[in-house]
Amino acid sequence: MMAKLVDLNQSSATDGRATCDVCVIGAGAAGLYLANRLSFQGLRVIILEAGGAVCGTGESIGIEPVFSASLYRGALDGRAFGWGGSTSRWGGALVPHSQLDLRDEPSSESAAWTYITSVVRERTGAVFATLGLGRNPNFLSLPEAALGSRAKLLRECGLTVVAGEFLPFRRRNLTYLASPGVSKDILVYLNAVATKWLARPNTNNSGTVTTVLASSQAGKRLLVTAKSFVIAAGAIESARILLEINRSVGERMFPNCRAIGRCLSDHLSCPIATVHPDDQQEVVKLFGPIFSSGRMRNFRFIGADAHSALPRHFAHFIFEIDHSGFRLVKDYLSLLQARKWLHFRLADVIGGLIGLCKLAYHRFYKSRLFIPPRTPTRLQLDIEQYPDPANKVYLGDSTDAFGRPKAVINWRVNAIDYENIRRVTRWLLMRWPDRSLGFPRLIPIHVADTQPKPYDAYHPVGTCKMGADNDAAVDLELKVRGAQNLYVLTTGVFPTAGTANPTFSMLCLGDMLADKIAKYCRVAGSLA
Repeated sequence: MMAKLVDLNQSSATDGRATCDVCVIGAGAAGLYLANRLSFQGLRVIILEAGGAVCGTGESIGIEPVFSASLYRGALDGRAFGWGGSTSRWGGALVPHSQLDLRDEPSSESAAWTYITSVVRERTGAVFATLGLGRNPNFLSLPEAALGSRAKLLRECGLTVVAGEFLPFRRRNLTYLASPGVSKDILVYLNAVATKWLARPNTNNSGTVTTVLASSQAGKRLLVTAKSFVIAAGAIESARILLEINRSVGERMFPNCRAIGRCLSDHLSCPIATVHPDDQQEVVKLFGPIFSSGRMRNFRFIGADAHSALPRHFAHFIFEIDHSGFRLVKDYLSLLQARKWLHFRLADVIGGLIGLCKLAYHRFYKSRLFIPPRTPTRLQLDIEQYPDPANKVYLGDSTDAFGRPKAVINWRVNAIDYENIRRVTRWLLMRWPDRSLGFPRLIPIHVADTQPKPYDAYHPVGTCKMGADNDAAVDLELKVRGAQNLYVLTTGVFPTAGTANPTFSMLCLGDMLADKIAKYCRVAGSLA
């Protein structure tokens, strides 16, 4: 059956109670995927979502963060609260972390990256099947087939080409994972903000979470008792919740509490070169987005040297498309994805029809995205930010609308980040094949002159870092250190941003976690 949605604001009782096998905090990508897989293991799942049926900002529901340094856009535009979470507005990019994220030199991150890449390798087929994409991803083989000898030339120059995949618009809002025939026994409470946690201490220096209290804007409350709890509320809010639990249970529950919230980082994104005007059509022909199996794909270039001391990164071409048909389709599909009402002026629709026809022709007859001639094109670099402990999430003195301590975000781009951008830029452009080999010419952009300055890509990581060492907030199986039955599933578990958008790898970790929790719940017995 379809997941049952209950608006806690509309509850007939002021104080309610519910019992389940697993309580998941957050109805975004992580929470929805995990709930789907848990339900198919025969477990009863309750999701508590702070927002409503239509997603909004943290400010709209009274839980906005505070910034103590630079404005971190990943905590604003990169977050959405409500049914579907950030999947109501994301681009739907699926790219795996892989062996390209491994480094020969040992570090505190090595164990985490080795484990992450092994889980991604093992779980990719299962995640694709769950998302309704089949079981045959071709992230590495598609570039070989599409680019032929040019992919080989790039590889000889030290660059691996990866084909990013984009979910179809109808599937980008992952609420479909709770639709009939896709999910089983899931109960979702909307406008249900986790406001209090109860735990009992154990004798082995750990505790067991027993209950969470959820409150609504209308003053309704719900006590949820479960065998396992998973915080899947995003990198910022999940760290805030862990810090709040640790503060509120009396004795400090988490032995590695100092690791929680620290080393907030992201991908830093900036243009590093423009394509020579005479070569713009060539770059469209070679590296423009294509369609395969009904889904859009784009090409990314990643340094392939495991011995490299360079930060992890990827580069890709950005086509600054500006025509009426593209704008019309993009606006229309974005509103559908967010489940909002469609409002278009007749003049806008008429003006976009010619462009719409060109888009349709190229899409269905050429399997390519239509890019008008002379479209300005640049090479964009996304590089993992240096994991600076000073960049962090911590609890402030002020409280939100629910009386919870607000998350304070101290984040900035520092001198190490700028130097890393310059290093990777030089490395990439030195290895780019020249015109004599059939590649478009690139005109370097000096980082000091880049406008806008490097910005975050809404890929927050590091706040709930996973690892095998004492510096990690959660272990390699995502269990919070110091708790028997509390887990975190968010991009915040990644030690750094790596070579890919983090969502797909997070879903692979979620697939692993579903099996782990199902086993734990079977051993713990039934609460239902």
